[in-house]
Amino acid sequence: MRGKLLLLFVLSLSMCAGGSAKDGIPHVVKRFNLYNQSGAIGPIKLYTPKHSGMFRVSTFMVTTVGNGNGGGAYCGYISFADRFGRADRVFSTPGPCLTTQSTGIAVAGTIPGPMKAGASLTFTVDAEGSFQGANYNIYIVVEEL
Repeated sequence: MRGKLLLLFVLSLSMCAGGSAKDGIPHVVKRFNLYNQSGAIGPIKLYTPKHSGMFRVSTFMVTTVGNGNGGGAYCGYISFADRFGRADRVFSTPGPCLTTQSTGIAVAGTIPGPMKAGASLTFTVDAEGSFQGANYNIYIVVEEL
């Protein structure tokens, strides 16, 4: 009888612990879109986590109107403070900046990072060179891992 009661207790305890654990599936905490941009942006606060944890920021930038000049670019940056207190500013895409020469040029990237509770995640775009006359769109998704 005692063995069955102990087994029931252990089984109940393990079910409670398993039910309160995260399911391990990333979930979207913020979607952010900007359309028809024509210059530098930001910094724009995207998200402020209520608790520390791992987050992933996915960005997609596309030139919607090219200016015919190969010397211009838009460079996106993600900034956040990690849970150790370091402030990081990293390219939002792993490759080069978005060039302004022609329509339909796109860059995309994914940045994971351990973010600190209460520290804002921000996004900035720097305009470089001969960017005048070009427009672009930005799509950003922030996920908690």
